[in-house]
Amino acid sequence: MTNNKTILIADDDTDLCNAVASRCRKLGLDAVTACDAAAALRLVESSRPDLICLDVDMPRGNGLAVCEMIAGDEYLSSVPVIIMTGKSDSETVQRCHNLCAYYVTKAGEVWSRLEPLIRELLDLEPGANMNELRTTGDLDHRREEVETNDPILDAIFSALGVDERFLNRDVWEDNSARANLSTDLLDVPASNSKPWILHVDDDTDLSNALKMRLETYGISVVQAFDGIDGVRHAFTTPADLIILDYQMPHGNGEYVLRRLKQCEATRRIPVIVLTGRRDQGLEQQMLSLGADRFLNKPIRFDVLLDEVRRFVSLQEPRGDACLMV
Repeated sequence: MTNNKTILIADDDTDLCNAVASRCRKLGLDAVTACDAAAALRLVESSRPDLICLDVDMPRGNGLAVCEMIAGDEYLSSVPVIIMTGKSDSETVQRCHNLCAYYVTKAGEVWSRLEPLIRELLDLEPGANMNELRTTGDLDHRREEVETNDPILDAIFSALGVDERFLNRDVWEDNSARANLSTDLLDVPASNSKPWILHVDDDTDLSNALKMRLETYGISVVQAFDGIDGVRHAFTTPADLIILDYQMPHGNGEYVLRRLKQCEATRRIPVIVLTGRRDQGLEQQMLSLGADRFLNKPIRFDVLLDEVRRFVSLQEPRGDACLMV
């Protein structure tokens, strides 16, 4: 019994590909597979999957290149992509973040990390596969099948011994691990530093002015000037607050907000939309997607500051900061 959701798995390691597909089918998914990049692209077009899982190094192409094509397609850009790879270098990790792809490295515990991500991205209930088995009328046979196959699949996953430094978000909080990664990927404040705000806006003048004024209140401000860069920063280390423009290159405010709310790690970050578009329909849409406030430019800084104060603790200001932004 399926839930009418499809996952595409592309990997030239056929044992691993089939193992992941088998596990996904036990979650009630329709799993389709490809063993090279060209076949993956064809299946993306024909099957219109709800989730795509790609290896990086494959015959007839590269998984990250496939991901770039998907991100640039008007109809496919909203489909979440998981990059499952044995490559753990910082360049690969950074490209995944730049493309808003979810990074999972191949290792012995890969399924224990892949399954929760699949459930989250496809909105599957925990334990959904066993609930579905109970409705089949052939539970004993299906349970025997699961119990017989799982050790074999576990052995396949356990045979994949590679570097696990990038498997979870905890490593990003470890200072010794952070020191080994590129500074471009980790240009956000450390978790134990003062509160910080991510400002996503392609207006550099406004962003610089806002950064300068907020810093007088003891707030660190990280800037992103397009949608994809904003999502990358948010996923690297969650901010205390995000101030988000709407009209931007490489992903507008709606795109950014949807990606943030899709992921458990970022969905609880408060978001203030600050845009020059005065559109009641847009305001309702962004609030319905999870934005906490919808404000229009230009706005007095003290008015914006009152909204920021709802989410972030401020220090006493240094100098005069009450200007228009």
